[in-house]
Amino acid sequence: MSPEEMLVAVIAIVGGLGFASFLFWGVYSLIKQWINRKSGSNIDPQFFKALGEFKKNTERRISNLESIISEMEEEQYRLNETEDHKIMGEIEIEEEEVRSESKSEKDDDSNLRNMLNE
Repeated sequence: MSPEEMLVAVIAIVGGLGFASFLFWGVYSLIKQWINRKSGSNIDPQFFKALGEFKKNTERRISNLESIISEMEEEQYRLNETEDHKIMGEIEIEEEEVRSESKSEKDDDSNLRNMLNE
């Protein structure tokens, strides 16, 4: 193949691809316009009213769910707080019992020491 024939073939390929893409883009635009032909021309007030009601209902439901969740979290926090206090109370009671036992043991030890010293 001579260089002139190669040049003509490359130009033909590029031109053909360009023309095909132009046709494809034109068909795509026509299909897009045909699909969107009814979407923007008529504004339906019933649609906007229904959309507004849906939005209000959705916001009301969301606020109800948020309040329920916050109440549940608050209850859980309170339960955890009371459990922590109970646990801390039990620990303090145990410490007092251990201290009283150790004091009685010390008293017994000191009594024994006194008896031995005599």
